[in-house]
Amino acid sequence: MDNRFKFDLPREWQDQTVYYFKGPDIDGTGHQIMLTLDRNLQHEEIGQFARQKTDPIVRNLGGLEVLKDEDVTLENGNPVYEFICKWVPSDELTVIKVFIFVFYGGTGFSFSCDFSRKSHKMLGGQLRKIVESLLPGTYEEIE
Repeated sequence: MDNRFKFDLPREWQDQTVYYFKGPDIDGTGHQIMLTLDRNLQHEEIGQFARQKTDPIVRNLGGLEVLKDEDVTLENGNPVYEFICKWVPSDELTVIKVFIFVFYGGTGFSFSCDFSRKSHKMLGGQLRKIVESLLPGTYEEIE
């Protein structure tokens, strides 16, 4: 099955879409990657861009514990910013929230995915591989 798409928008149009990629169920919990594009960057540094996106989350989710908040260089050499936090909304539920921010070709890309502890260990590497395969305007399913 071919899951790729590519199209060109006229100059007057800007893609501000939120992309949603459904992932596997682990222990009855579904996973999805959300990808948003920001073509109107208000910051020149990726850390400032990441902070603009994550500060409201930190302010609004009580009991949030930041696990990682730093610049990272991926295996392909692309600099990204990773923000990972743990949120415990109830005694029965722990959520690992992962955000990866990328600047590429004048566009800001924000990836996010929620995991359980177990699924983060199982699927976290897949999220990173998806980010590493980023080509603006295209999507190819990772095998």
